[in-house]
Amino acid sequence: MSQTKLITIVLSAFFGVGAITASNVVASDGRATQVDFFETTIRPVLVEHCYECHSAEAGEAKGGLRLDSKQGWLVGGDSGPAIIPGKPDESHVLLAINYSGDMSEMPPKSRLSSKVIRDFTQWIEDGAVDPREDEGSAVQKRVIDIEAGKKFWSFQPRQTFSEECSIDGLARPQSPPASADKLVRRLFLDVIGLPPTLEEQRNFQAVYSNESPGRAVEVFLEDLFGRKEFGEKWARHWLDVARYADSNGSDFNLTYPEAWRYRNYVIEALNDDLPYDQFLLEQIAGDLLPYDTLEQRNQQLVATTFLMVGPKMLTERDKEKMRLDIADEQLDTISRATMGLTLGCARCHDHKFDPIPTTDYYALAAILHSTLTTDGILMNNVNISGWKETDLLINEDERQRLETFRSKIKNIEENIQQKKQQRDKVLDSVAGVLVDDIDAIRKGKWRKSTHRPKYVGDHYLVADNQQSPFSIEWKAALPKPGKYELRVSFRGGAGLATKARYTVRHAEGENQVVVDQTVPPAIDQLWQPIGQFECDTEVVVNLAGNGTDKPVLADAIRLVHVEDLEKDMPTDTSSLDEELADLEKTLAGMKKDSPEIPRAMASQDNESERIGDLRVRIRGETKNHGEKTPRGFLQVVSWNGVAQPSIPAHQSGRVQLAEWITAKENPLTARVMVNRIWQHLFGRGIVETSDNFGVRGTVPSNPELLDFLAEEFVNSNWSVKSVIRKIIRSKAYQQAVTEFSEEIVERVQFQKQYRRPAPAETIRDSLLALSGKLDGEPRDSVVSEFGMYAIESNGKRHVSLGQTGKLRQRSVYLPVVRGAIPPSLAIFDFPNPDLVTGKRATTTVPAQALFMMNSPFVHEMSHALSLLLLQNNVTIEKSIQQLYRRVLIRQAGHDEVSKGKKYVAELIEEGQPLEQAFASFVQVLFCSAEFRFIE
Repeated sequence: MSQTKLITIVLSAFFGVGAITASNVVASDGRATQVDFFETTIRPVLVEHCYECHSAEAGEAKGGLRLDSKQGWLVGGDSGPAIIPGKPDESHVLLAINYSGDMSEMPPKSRLSSKVIRDFTQWIEDGAVDPREDEGSAVQKRVIDIEAGKKFWSFQPRQTFSEECSIDGLARPQSPPASADKLVRRLFLDVIGLPPTLEEQRNFQAVYSNESPGRAVEVFLEDLFGRKEFGEKWARHWLDVARYADSNGSDFNLTYPEAWRYRNYVIEALNDDLPYDQFLLEQIAGDLLPYDTLEQRNQQLVATTFLMVGPKMLTERDKEKMRLDIADEQLDTISRATMGLTLGCARCHDHKFDPIPTTDYYALAAILHSTLTTDGILMNNVNISGWKETDLLINEDERQRLETFRSKIKNIEENIQQKKQQRDKVLDSVAGVLVDDIDAIRKGKWRKSTHRPKYVGDHYLVADNQQSPFSIEWKAALPKPGKYELRVSFRGGAGLATKARYTVRHAEGENQVVVDQTVPPAIDQLWQPIGQFECDTEVVVNLAGNGTDKPVLADAIRLVHVEDLEKDMPTDTSSLDEELADLEKTLAGMKKDSPEIPRAMASQDNESERIGDLRVRIRGETKNHGEKTPRGFLQVVSWNGVAQPSIPAHQSGRVQLAEWITAKENPLTARVMVNRIWQHLFGRGIVETSDNFGVRGTVPSNPELLDFLAEEFVNSNWSVKSVIRKIIRSKAYQQAVTEFSEEIVERVQFQKQYRRPAPAETIRDSLLALSGKLDGEPRDSVVSEFGMYAIESNGKRHVSLGQTGKLRQRSVYLPVVRGAIPPSLAIFDFPNPDLVTGKRATTTVPAQALFMMNSPFVHEMSHALSLLLLQNNVTIEKSIQQLYRRVLIRQAGHDEVSKGKKYVAELIEEGQPLEQAFASFVQVLFCSAEFRFIE
């Protein structure tokens, strides 16, 4: 079989030629995601850095360029169009902010951060979506009518319904039930994200045939709800909305080693069917809630990681701007996730579309501004902020065990210190002037180490395989002028640099000396003489390099006057060195085994002096203050007869915020959540813009159904499983995917099922499950193996990041590193973890087919399933039949079996072993559109 023919077969299977019609496939919500990206990432930068000179407010725009509307940059200024969608390299705006080309450098005062430049590049590459069609000075003149705004559908109270009302009565399904095969596959993939086994398929088919489709669904649904896989599947939906990630991204892509606790909290909350109102309360204000047990308290603390895991500009030097930016990101996340409102659009001016004035934005932002998210500094650099981490509570037995360990460790550390002091006394008895590395000036990256047994002081320094310059400089004050012998200390040995370059500045000038650190030093295997020099009262010694392929060691220097050389007898510290080495080995082992207090990225209220109301920032500019706005809530989201909560002066207001969001009377919260659930089960929400229930969003296709589900949700004590149960047990959910034009759907007003692409996680997890390679155990932190950086500022990725593709746990446990999503997920529309994503974009592109054809992971899974099938079946025909039943959850047609046998036979004739030939056919089914879509 030719390579061309093989590729044609695979591509035909992947794109499902003739099998999938557009009317039945759920549409992508890509533009909505791009609008969100503009509003949260691009617009704030334009407002803060560009509007002063390039907007209607500026009067005569500089260079004739307006950047306060889409039309402004399309027309451009004196140099022509400022932005060319899809072509960042030809866009004048990007050249200007890059300080490159012949364009004026913008903004002129200081260059924007590399993160902002990357965002603009991505925005332009993606088509420069900009919703500001008719914006400009008019946006400032708009008067918001709150009372008129309350008449908009999403701000209206929910309708109430009689007991006779039902989902099917409102959804009016028009199609017959789906076949048993399609229904069982849909049920399993929707509820647990894994395909049914052969036995589960047979049992479902029996109940479906002997009783009814509804009864089969009812029986299996309760079993699926009881599996931990339910939470693993549905947690990922919420994590998309919560913009969960295991690293910071932004300017400093540092790892979040404790973020995994929040991920596991979400999984457990969904498996336990934690009431949704409590779920939200804990995430927004868990640290402020009462608790009965240590376990409950820890759960509440971990839940507040929700506020913490967003991207943060940690190197922002204006710390007040950073606090405002973090509060903005948190507020926008909370409002989109829980109420479907884009509050971030009201930071710089009154919301252009929704009845949300800027004063309402700052009333809410002050609540989060009064909350502690960042804490301390990182890397001993005052310009790099850290984030808040909190010790979780432990019981008394654990505390006693911890204190015992700490006491033992303290004793060993004190013993080590005593031995070091004894050794230092021996070394100090030797003639000369000693300067240790702790008193030297370092540049570049050095790490402390005690791995090699001989060193001066508490440690020595190592420069590891550096690609960038490094140096260390010792300055020695001498008691008198004269000739001195210079000795440098390092514990030489294999694997070190052969050309460590020392520069000595002395009375007669400067000398360079190259030292081979693989050779042990001549004196006590610690000190290496490198020359005698005439000196005044100061000598400067420098060890530097522009990079090295092997580690360079730096410890201490010693200068001995030549008159004292005869008195400078070798010192024997070998006994002390051995004792120190044993103690340090014992200490390292104990620290490795020592119990630690678990920590969480938990929020807390700020100190009292940092709690309070905010002044409006005019145009969103940090230092451009307007009127002070009392902390409070949206005027348009209120309900008759109930006063909005008041916030005590000494509290942030997060408890009141959470209670306002989860109040039964809130018209948005329940609607937004049941719409998300409906979307995940049908492929399209009743409101298609699931993160935007405002004026720019779509209106519900069936308002009565939406309100009925919301009422059922609230009345079932906010039970997520209860809503899923009601929907899945309905005929609307169980109906077949049938051809109906959108015109008929709108006219007849019924809800249909859509053929929809399986999420990236379902594809990967199904491959693992079908091949018998799935590890069902949960994971804790994968990124803890990466150290501080997942991706360094120069773009270098930690070596462990490349190994994540070898993990065999479910996809929800894979590390979500901003800027480095695993290829098996990224290629199938995994969302940008910087943004709230209630509805993923859906694409079918050649890169996906190429991944399924060429990925070592897919090859491995295909081979594993091939071996399983060939071992279990005596003929190729039976193996093919079982392959279809396992992978596509249906019986193979006679023609399909014939073609499969022919395909395998051709490959065997060409010399391929049976296992390899059959694995190739397995891969064809994995590549098929039928496998990748849920029907």
